[in-house]
Amino acid sequence: MNRRSLTFRLVLWYSGLLLALGGGFAIFTISSFDRYVEAETRSTLSGRAQAIWTMTQGLLDDKAALGDLIERRFAPEAQNRLIRISARGEVYYQSGAPFEHAFDPTAVPIPSGQPATPHLERLGDLFLYVTSFTARDGRVVTIESGRSANLLDTAGRQLRTSLIIGLPVLLVLAGIGGFVLVQRALAPVEGMIEVAEAFTFNSPRKRIPLAGTEDRIDALGKTLNRMLERLDNSYQLARRFSADAAHELRTPLAIVRGELELLVVDKSLMPQMREAIENILIETVRLSQIVESLISMSRLDSVAGKATHKAVNLRELTAVTIDQIRLLADDKGITIGLLPGPDGMAAGDPDRLKQVLVNLLDNAIKYTPSGGRIEVAVDESANLVSLEVRDTGIGIAPEHLPNIFERFYRASTDRGESGAGLGLAIVRSICAAHGGRVEATSEVGVGSVFRVELPRATERLAAENDGHHRIASRNSEAA
Repeated sequence: MNRRSLTFRLVLWYSGLLLALGGGFAIFTISSFDRYVEAETRSTLSGRAQAIWTMTQGLLDDKAALGDLIERRFAPEAQNRLIRISARGEVYYQSGAPFEHAFDPTAVPIPSGQPATPHLERLGDLFLYVTSFTARDGRVVTIESGRSANLLDTAGRQLRTSLIIGLPVLLVLAGIGGFVLVQRALAPVEGMIEVAEAFTFNSPRKRIPLAGTEDRIDALGKTLNRMLERLDNSYQLARRFSADAAHELRTPLAIVRGELELLVVDKSLMPQMREAIENILIETVRLSQIVESLISMSRLDSVAGKATHKAVNLRELTAVTIDQIRLLADDKGITIGLLPGPDGMAAGDPDRLKQVLVNLLDNAIKYTPSGGRIEVAVDESANLVSLEVRDTGIGIAPEHLPNIFERFYRASTDRGESGAGLGLAIVRSICAAHGGRVEATSEVGVGSVFRVELPRATERLAAENDGHHRIASRNSEAA
């Protein structure tokens, strides 16, 4: 996980907060347990001391009867208890060693005087409560009541062990749960990212989905949708301006071109004037081609340009196109051929797809030196039909490769080719209009590969296409 990501930081803060709360809870629990143990022990031993005094205060001078009564009533050795009754250093009764040897009664010093106040103390493995009472004859009698601390110490250790082991486990589980919760909370953002990544101007009405939670994430989605609306309006305005300007320029350019062609054939012109007019005519023809390309691209951006209602045999279309363009390759001494493979039934407009082939092949011929080779391969999979045009040309530099499908982009070369930089942009627009895509890989000095992927024609389109071919064949035979 990226340490700078929002998910990592949220889970980190969440786990840190749980650690602080868990640590505080553990400290509070252990402290509360210790206070409870002390209070419960004080209360129990204090009550026992009071009960001992109540039962034995009349038997202080009869040590045998005193001991017998305490043994029968409290059974200190069997219960891991200590009971001692003394006055001014004289012991009237002291219990023996406990059966479980939890502590040593002889190691407990005999108080030499009256305790200042009743108190509870810890002597090794023994909790000892010391208090004093005044007999009828004025003697101050000290009663010590104790019990083993082993059981309480064991409970305390188990509590601490449970907290030490349980808290990290809880933190790990909480961290995993926090990560899952954060991922679920950010799922609407992931959906927005996916839609934004897939957004193109070929789907201008597509908008980012809203989670419907009316929180800040929804507010972000609404803001982005308003931004997309403004971008779409700006794009549509620029597209309409481009299309309208191209249509308006077509007729004047046709007139200028016609007039220049008439002037060029005028034999009365001086050579310098004819040369200047020929240069102007060349640039006018080039400008006319740019205008026609812009008109073609504006049609592709329209709804009508995206209609794909025919099954096209891509191999057959490629073979016909190669035969028609082979003359250009032969003039440069370039070998061009179609590799064996399946037919590749694509869904689309055959005229537009032929335009893709012509542009890619013309581009390959233009940048492949004499003696080079151009190969075209058609393939298909379950849902796609692919077309690859491979050449052994000069290649494309890595810094130019990402931009070659942009409008009016022309990579600088030392070959002096002319062009508007719209050929590959038209290829991309046609592919996008058909629901496909085009990509290129290249290595300078080795060659380039242009790969087109198109949706495969459905069985219904293929059947309709075969029916049209049969009808056309019968009409041809009848004629």
